[in-house]
This record gives sequence, structure tokens and C-alpha cells, in this order.
Amino acid sequence: MRLLIAATCLAFLAQGQSSRPVAGRIRIEKTASGPVRFAPAEIVAWAGDQIHWFNDTGELHEPGILKKDGAFVAFLEEPVAVHATSAVFSPLARIDKGKKQIAFTIPYFCRLHPGEKGIIQVIPTP
Repeated sequence: MRLLIAATCLAFLAQGQSSRPVAGRIRIEKTASGPVRFAPAEIVAWAGDQIHWFNDTGELHEPGILKKDGAFVAFLEEPVAVHATSAVFSPLARIDKGKKQIAFTIPYFCRLHPGEKGIIQVIPTP
């Protein structure tokens, strides 16, 4: 996984600072076979980018993560309403001991529908 993140970072950096990762809107949608999913299931964002979810289903959804102690932490103050766009979530930068931003991955899921899963790859802001 770390190799994939590093390769993704290098690809974006090689394109120059004017190129933006694919971040922004994640759609919550029903698939043809029935289950609901996050689309795209994986996005790349710079630290501080604004990400929001658009709920294209008839149910509430609550994206977030599990802490090490097993407690759920929602990305947003309220669940994503039916046929609505969520408030903004902005991943913060992680800093290493040398005070440089580092890439990291945020695997997440819907608290109300645990089968809905996604990944946010956060890369350092140039």
C-alpha cells in the first residue's frame, strides 16, 4: 500500500504543481445489482482539499473511520441526507519528524451500512 501511495505522489508531482489530484465529489449510489457504494471507491486528494459526498439514494449515509479503540468517528457533523450533498470534509496534513508532509491513506466506511467502503489517499500539498 505504501508503494502505491508513493507511486501516486510521484505521478502527480511529475505532472507539475498545476495538476490537481482527483478529489472533490464522491457519489453514494446504488449499483445495477442492488448494493450501495461510494463512487469512486478510491480518490486522491492533497492535504486540505475539500471533499464532499452526494447521496443519490433513498437512505441516510454516514462516512467515517474506526479509531484503534473501536469507536466510530464521523467525517461530518450530520449524516448525508437523502438526495443531498454533504458538508465538506478536509483531510489534514500529517507531518513527519523532519517537519515534512507525508502521504497517508484513510480507509473509511458508512456507519449505517458497513458494506459501503472507500479509500482517500492524501498526498502532501506542493
